[in-house]
Amino acid sequence: MSNTALFSAAVVVLQLIPSLAQQSPPTAPEATFHTSSSLVLVPVVALKNGLPDKTLKREDFQIFDNDRPVSITTFDSGAQFSTRPLALWFIVQCNMPDWQKQGSGLFQGQIERFTPALSSLDQQDTVAVAHWCDEGQSNLDLLPTKNSKQLSSTLEQVLAQRVALNDHGRPGELALQKTLQLIIDATHALVPEPAPVLIFLYGDYSAMPKSEADHFIDALLETSAVAYGLKDRRSPRLWIPGEQAEVAKYIAVETGGEYLRVTPDNYAQGLKQILEQLHSRYELGFKPDSLDGKRHKLTVELTQAAKKQHKGVRLRYRVAYVPLQPSRPE
Repeated sequence: MSNTALFSAAVVVLQLIPSLAQQSPPTAPEATFHTSSSLVLVPVVALKNGLPDKTLKREDFQIFDNDRPVSITTFDSGAQFSTRPLALWFIVQCNMPDWQKQGSGLFQGQIERFTPALSSLDQQDTVAVAHWCDEGQSNLDLLPTKNSKQLSSTLEQVLAQRVALNDHGRPGELALQKTLQLIIDATHALVPEPAPVLIFLYGDYSAMPKSEADHFIDALLETSAVAYGLKDRRSPRLWIPGEQAEVAKYIAVETGGEYLRVTPDNYAQGLKQILEQLHSRYELGFKPDSLDGKRHKLTVELTQAAKKQHKGVRLRYRVAYVPLQPSRPE
């Protein structure tokens, strides 16, 4: 990977790319994410003037799979409390000296600021914590729980760890790969299975060739996970000609989520905005014609009649999906 020494461990997201994983030692883990059902679930956030529109109905939507219309077989609405509960995984990078702004270090000592937003959790939602370090450490620190008070203490404990490194390369890449695989596996093991949501508290000072970033996106598109992120405004931005910068943000957008820039004073407001979108989402389900394991372009639109009735509404959703054989019998 080019410029590895320059970028933060967010570049570690490359670990999910099969071609890179093959370059690692035989003992290195390789992520293989799978959906638990051949039913493709498409979370859709409808926004009007920046706020969720909760008034849409099943007949207002249409889905296109590789530009071919498909039938919507299931429809759930957060406004009707019929969508799946959320498993919110808060993911942080180990705190590293002289790297606080680029990574997760700015959030240390500030986690309590998120507390007001956690009151917006639905009764069945759970919170969890995971982290990775550039020296290779990877861990699920808090498994999904309804006890939101444990979230703050666990995140602060993780961020209190300080890891001094000169190299932000391959060990960190493999660590994040393992962390994300553990998150997906832990979520799929829950019955009933919640909707996995990845929330990065991370500066996202990262870059990689776009083709490699897209390989990584394919890995996540094989799951029903959606990614979000909160970035402290003090974190530097990154732009590299010919490469995809701010990789975590790119992942969020491609999976139907969002990456927000916040200040300590509005940390809670940023998280509340994410939760409002998730709780107001529509979840459309359809059966793909074939489980070919290839990336399919996904388009969700309002019908012409709905566009006239709901002027100004824009939709956000994952831009593609990868249909696979279910990992366990349906």
